[in-house]
Amino acid sequence: MDKEKETLIQTEYANSVFEQPWWLDIVAKDSWGECFVEEKEKIIARLPYVNIKGCISNPRLTQTLGIWMDDSLKKFERGNSQLYKQKEIIKQLLQQLPKHKKISITLDSSVEYILPFRWNGFRIEPTFSYRLSCLGGFDEIKKKFGKTVQKNVNAATKKVTIETNAKDIETFLTLLDMSFARQNRKMPINADLIRNAVQKAIECEQGRLMLAVDEQGKAHSGAFFLYDKKVCYYLLGGQDPEYKSDGSQNLLLYKGIEFATTVSEYFDFEGSMVEGIENFFRQFGGIQVINYHVAKQPFFNELLDILKPRIKKLIGYKI
Repeated sequence: MDKEKETLIQTEYANSVFEQPWWLDIVAKDSWGECFVEEKEKIIARLPYVNIKGCISNPRLTQTLGIWMDDSLKKFERGNSQLYKQKEIIKQLLQQLPKHKKISITLDSSVEYILPFRWNGFRIEPTFSYRLSCLGGFDEIKKKFGKTVQKNVNAATKKVTIETNAKDIETFLTLLDMSFARQNRKMPINADLIRNAVQKAIECEQGRLMLAVDEQGKAHSGAFFLYDKKVCYYLLGGQDPEYKSDGSQNLLLYKGIEFATTVSEYFDFEGSMVEGIENFFRQFGGIQVINYHVAKQPFFNELLDILKPRIKKLIGYKI
């Protein structure tokens, strides 16, 4: 275990675990790179990117990417001159990107000054997540849970126990498959990618897999959490449809949040624009955070992006 941690390739120029080299090596091996801006031989900004066939985008399993900036660039200066510096840095980073057909990336919530992207021809769309502060401890967090959450947690504890340090990735993959099958969909992420990402993160002590199991050893649901010292993300969750009303997903998140208070400053629900999922996350009492999605692409691709949600609604796909 220690050997794995020693060989973990990390950088200090990152907002989150999603921007770390070791993670990008898993989800976008041989397809990612990084742009830097330096000042007086010191790195003051970094933008990691993934370029697949001329399309720069977030890879699978990766909620956000860049832009990291040195804290000194975010401190208020008279006349908001710090924003002018940020504007120029964003422009420099974008100019360094390799030749591409389109860009479609969701930025880390720390990127708040978003107007420079608009001025560089990008379309901007907010996406949302909920985040809990772990600094006050789990007892303080529990006070924020809605009554339904606590009710479901209490009910689930009578039906299942939580394996808080599970290693059975294959069972977890089966639960993920079941969740998508219930929606008449195939799992959109390659199973080998999930298997490798979960295994590596666990080995490096940056991931935690939990399973809700009954007395007969039957897994009802599962959750995978990816974390660093700053944020613990609820990255993946799956459930056997036969037990969809047993409250086990509530209990998994309850245990996941409790775990997060021991390793991170915040717990992030990783967001969803699906109404039902947003409603589920909201009941845990977190503060809403915005991650901006920025896109720059040919007109035909823009048209497709506009039509996609309408088409999905027509065919009954949850949006």
